[in-house]
Amino acid sequence: MNIQVSNVRPVSAIQHDRQALEDEKAALQQKVSELTQDKTMLMLAVTDMYEKNLKLEEKNKNVMLAMTEVYELLLPLLPEEPEQEEGGAS
Repeated sequence: MNIQVSNVRPVSAIQHDRQALEDEKAALQQKVSELTQDKTMLMLAVTDMYEKNLKLEEKNKNVMLAMTEVYELLLPLLPEEPEQEEGGAS
């Protein structure tokens, strides 16, 4: 029985490579955890901004309704303009 030893790596080299891969895996898992936390924080911030925007839109709508009411109250007080004939003045 012939065994080729040219492709055989020492156990210590395999263990070193395995440890390096385990370390890299742990670092990547930590990075994923940090990115997940960042994503959660960003989603909360976006939700907060959306809620603030909704409140501002409601205030804006109320202001526009109030302005419309004021305009409607003032409209009868404006002097009437003389009606102009269509087609332009000569």
